[in-house]
Amino acid sequence: MEQNILEVQNVSKSFNGHQVLKNLSFTVQGGETFGLLGPNGAGKTTTMRMIMNILQPDEGEILFNGIRRQRLKGVHFGYLPEERGLYPRAKVLDVLIYFGTLNNLSVRKAEVEAIRYLDRLGIVQYTDARINELSKGIQQKIQFIAAFLHDPEVLILDEPFTGLDPINQTVLQEILEEYKSKNKILILSTHLMDQAEKLCSHICLINQAQVVIDGPISKIRQRFREDAYFIEADRPIPDLAEIKGLQIIEEGKNSYKFLVEQQSLKFSDILKKVEQKARILRFEVFEPSLHDIFIRLIQKQTEELK
Repeated sequence: MEQNILEVQNVSKSFNGHQVLKNLSFTVQGGETFGLLGPNGAGKTTTMRMIMNILQPDEGEILFNGIRRQRLKGVHFGYLPEERGLYPRAKVLDVLIYFGTLNNLSVRKAEVEAIRYLDRLGIVQYTDARINELSKGIQQKIQFIAAFLHDPEVLILDEPFTGLDPINQTVLQEILEEYKSKNKILILSTHLMDQAEKLCSHICLINQAQVVIDGPISKIRQRFREDAYFIEADRPIPDLAEIKGLQIIEEGKNSYKFLVEQQSLKFSDILKKVEQKARILRFEVFEPSLHDIFIRLIQKQTEELK
């Protein structure tokens, strides 16, 4: 099986003198779920549009299996944009067949695949309905099918879970897992950090036009786990906040999550001070969530750029 590789190399982009991306680089391997993350205005949509060849980089290049993106046909790529774009007065099956034939499927093949995915997503009864008669959630499913119907090598989904209930989110996740297992490249952009944490094996966080962090999510979490801890006692420990080099990041009734910011601060000293005031019920390394890491990195970069 050929190893699919998407490479974004030193890409920069500006609009009317405002730099949206600066020397952006990352690599996505086939079989990965790649999360492109960042706050509003970070450049995520611009990056996705350049991968789709809708926009061109001012500098740098984008390669798929070593071939420049501009030389490749769009049939290799599928895109679910955040701004949905279906023909409102057209019928569901007609729209899906149209999108399928645009991507080199025969009318018959497009019809068969469309009905298969309409059935799987629980909306086959709307085959002959007009788009503008349907709820936003159902329109979202139809737009997803349109992006996915031709089985592209690279699938880019911008906020794919918006408007979906938990059951349909699960069905969509199952479809995406099957897709990824075929050595395809899956790129997700989402503001839902819990979804990114569940689905992504590799993330790239961008902010202020630059990469803040890029790598396997397991290694990123391990990196930020090294100085974060959780302690629970049989009573409050107000003295914990007074220990120099220790920062409390979350406080419960008798529990605390904290960071050790000074390497000279020893665990034995922390525990000794706590045990003078309370009995320790639980003590463990705290693995921060992707949301915690996201907030921490964005705040740090914002402070550095002031």
